[in-house]
Amino acid sequence: MKRFLLWGLAVLFLSGCGYREEQKNEKPPIVRAETLDTGTVLITVGFIQTGKESDWRDANTNDFLQTFTREKGYNLIYIDGNSDPERQVKAAYDLIAQNVDYIIIDPIVEDGWEDVFMEAKEKGIPVIVSDRQVNVNASHYACWVGSDFYKEGQNAAKWLEDYLEEKGREKEEIKIVLLEGTDGATATRGRTEGLYSVIDRHPNWKVVAKEFGNFTQGEGAQVMEGILNQKIAFDVVIAENDNMMFGAMNAMDQQGIVYGNGTDIITISFDALHEALAKVIKGELMVTVECNPLIAGLSEKAILDLEKGRRIEKVHFVQETVFTQENTVLHLMERKY
Repeated sequence: MKRFLLWGLAVLFLSGCGYREEQKNEKPPIVRAETLDTGTVLITVGFIQTGKESDWRDANTNDFLQTFTREKGYNLIYIDGNSDPERQVKAAYDLIAQNVDYIIIDPIVEDGWEDVFMEAKEKGIPVIVSDRQVNVNASHYACWVGSDFYKEGQNAAKWLEDYLEEKGREKEEIKIVLLEGTDGATATRGRTEGLYSVIDRHPNWKVVAKEFGNFTQGEGAQVMEGILNQKIAFDVVIAENDNMMFGAMNAMDQQGIVYGNGTDIITISFDALHEALAKVIKGELMVTVECNPLIAGLSEKAILDLEKGRRIEKVHFVQETVFTQENTVLHLMERKY
């Protein structure tokens, strides 16, 4: 956005999203030397990722790397947060110091961002929040793009509700094991709240074990192994992402526990990775609620609209599906992640 100021525009408003670039008595922005062979000035975008905790995250990262390319007119500065919130905050300050044009942040946790966002706004750098959310005044960032995690949780629990009714088990006592993601993460909070919005309607449903698995396969296996060692009886395993479910499945395999279609153990997870869809077809995983990682296009559209001074919405949801054996075969071959 600051490039336009150099070309003689006195004031550029970013309406919509509650965001406006406030002009102050500051030094002019740095003139960027980064250009394409055509002479077109590149848009410098800093992208701060959470880390590499899951296959979903890898697909999400690749989507951004393939979207913000030099051929399309971008100079992308990619930063791996390495699952460290403090590292992410420091990276954001570094990007502000570099005077980038836009910052895209996929926050590990929601708290701790107020000062960063305030400084970015003061410097006229629009911030786009991706995937997870932040506890920051909405006027301090341009917009948010990602999934409706609460709805995902609701969809998973509603599927369980319908399935139990179909099987004539709606009045049975149902014992649930819940593997949550990362404590403080938006996806964890949203999915858990969405699940409980349905669970709490059923007095015969009981969550008998609930632990954080940090969205990783290794911790999913460790948590499930601990639950099995406690000899806790359960009917349902819900993992808040596919990788934790894969780990839980490994733990159950080690103890000879059979799960999935045709068994007494119902398996539910989130993300709908290619491997998860394959397990749905085989019947090992009974349902996976999609969390679409391909959201870089929403971020790019927001940037292009802001470049043109257009009004943009504050929230942008990506489209998602609930996958069961009935509809998975149609999507498996075309899956990009």
